[in-house]
Amino acid sequence: MAKLVTLLEVLSDEDIQWLLSTGIEETIGPDTVVIKAGEYIEYIYIVMEGSLGVFLAQGNKQINTVGPGEILGEMSYIEDTQTSATVMSLETTVLLKISREFLDNRISDEPDFGRRLYKGVSIAVSQRLRQAMLRVDYMLDMIEKAKIWHI
Repeated sequence: MAKLVTLLEVLSDEDIQWLLSTGIEETIGPDTVVIKAGEYIEYIYIVMEGSLGVFLAQGNKQINTVGPGEILGEMSYIEDTQTSATVMSLETTVLLKISREFLDNRISDEPDFGRRLYKGVSIAVSQRLRQAMLRVDYMLDMIEKAKIWHI
């Protein structure tokens, strides 16, 4: 799987300093639920170390893995809605939690920060969608082969 362009690659040094000074660093152990599907979350998360699994709301099917530099909770932040998936740590993981309120205030005070933030989030979401499309294409190809093989 190709490495996603991380949010931190799009932000300025000043933006990153603000995130680090504003965010709350949290270390969690393996198998810790960070985001539960269907809940409204007060934070977005940036993965600093470790990895987390993203699971469908229905059942326990892992659909993605996220790692350092990637963002979590961005979809519910942008849409101001409940989360669509459950996210759980796969190993000891360090997260940076940034409150919605602080982000909203920073965007209001510094519109250029908001532009860079939304660009970084848009790129990450776009790349995740492209990866999902590749997986769907692969699955459809396997279904067609199974028809030929009469499985």
